[in-house]
Amino acid sequence: MPLRGSARPRTGALAVPLGASRLGASYLGASYLRASFLRASLLCTSFLCASPLYAAHPGAAPPSAVLALADTATAAGQADPPAIADAPACHTQAGWDLACLRARYAGSAAGWPAPTIDAGVHWTEWAAVPPASSPPLQWTAANAGQAELAADVARPAVVTLGQMLFFDARLSRKGQVSCASCHQPQRAFTDGLPLAVGEDKLMGRRRSTPLYAAPFAPRLFWDGRAASLKEQVMGPLHDPREMNHDAVGAVTRLRENHMYPARFLEAFGGAPAASSSTVASASSAAASTASATAATTTVAQAPAASTPTSAVDADRLARALAAYVASLRPEKTRFDDFLAGRADALDDTELLGLHLFRTQARCMNCHNGPLLSDHQFHNIGLSFYGRRNQDLGRYEATRDPADLGKFRTPSLRNVAQAGPWMHNGLFPDLRGLLRMYNAGMGREAPPADPPDPYAPRKSEHIKPLDLSPAEIDALLAFLKTL
Repeated sequence: MPLRGSARPRTGALAVPLGASRLGASYLGASYLRASFLRASLLCTSFLCASPLYAAHPGAAPPSAVLALADTATAAGQADPPAIADAPACHTQAGWDLACLRARYAGSAAGWPAPTIDAGVHWTEWAAVPPASSPPLQWTAANAGQAELAADVARPAVVTLGQMLFFDARLSRKGQVSCASCHQPQRAFTDGLPLAVGEDKLMGRRRSTPLYAAPFAPRLFWDGRAASLKEQVMGPLHDPREMNHDAVGAVTRLRENHMYPARFLEAFGGAPAASSSTVASASSAAASTASATAATTTVAQAPAASTPTSAVDADRLARALAAYVASLRPEKTRFDDFLAGRADALDDTELLGLHLFRTQARCMNCHNGPLLSDHQFHNIGLSFYGRRNQDLGRYEATRDPADLGKFRTPSLRNVAQAGPWMHNGLFPDLRGLLRMYNAGMGREAPPADPPDPYAPRKSEHIKPLDLSPAEIDALLAFLKTL
């Protein structure tokens, strides 16, 4: 039975049977979702993901076979809403016209449909991630450490040394954890845990950050407290809940190892000009977590003669780790093939997901550019202000009220391998995460009288999306190609 009168889907268009569409609307209407999420107060993601409210109707055709029609479909027994005047490209009352979408997304990105971008947002088009072999000054972030990092990442001996250090648990006080314990290559350089776990199984407050965007981001960590990649890589070493060590101890241990002095000498040459090196304990990056005694560490004076041992110091340790992290690149995917012009790299569902990502789902406001990140900070409503798991994000580093509840936008490259998602690992399932975005994400702090100046305010970019269940499935299929 065709939906909306006698009109039948054209060739190349996909539609949902009337019963399935109305059942989806009655259970998954945006207003009902928003009310449900408010009542749930975001306290149990597993409930949101497993709730029968989201279960597929057993009589409905599978998402791979059909895609929902209007995202404004009404509940059973109610009149259809009036037609939308500015209907999206390639979308009619009969559904999504995939032949039309194929034509729109043929060729280079310059000819694609314009993305939905809010006023005042600076964005860049998707593109291939610059290879580490390209001139580093063209792609490293323009921060205080750019020139040094660009020089180091172009030197293979420095990158190789950094790789050795990255996987070496001797950097931690008890030798229990390495950088790779929380940043595993097979998990897109995360660890698969909701919150980072360090030495002696102590748990941190936030999830391990993915690393692919690190050399491209002006500020590092979820809250942006590190001003350079060299500063960031030393933060975990000093953090008592991570490696629980200090620069003096780490350098002493490396100097005593039979392998490292020669490696440092090969990578950097003889001892530095200064006889001693003072290194801030990840500077401001670790200030909130490291003990006061570790805030500034003076590495023991190097021997007068230039020996392999004297080539090892904390500054070079940080430089080598930063160079290795800057060399990391996401695995190539079919999304890269599509960007390169291979039109058949994405199937119809994935292509629709790409289009929704760029338009109705509004994702391009934050997830643009080669890394699918604007490297900025946004409040999406997950700060849990005034509640048990409160985390005020960037505000905790700056104490600027404008930063309340803001967290850095992560890269979406290889995102399907990088769960659980969000700064607090709240979402174990990407589909559940998309449903929350569809409902407008987390709730605002309740109004107070007098007004609470510390209550975080959600970003204006976060709005209910009114996507149908099948459109959410298409978005999910697209995310899995990244």
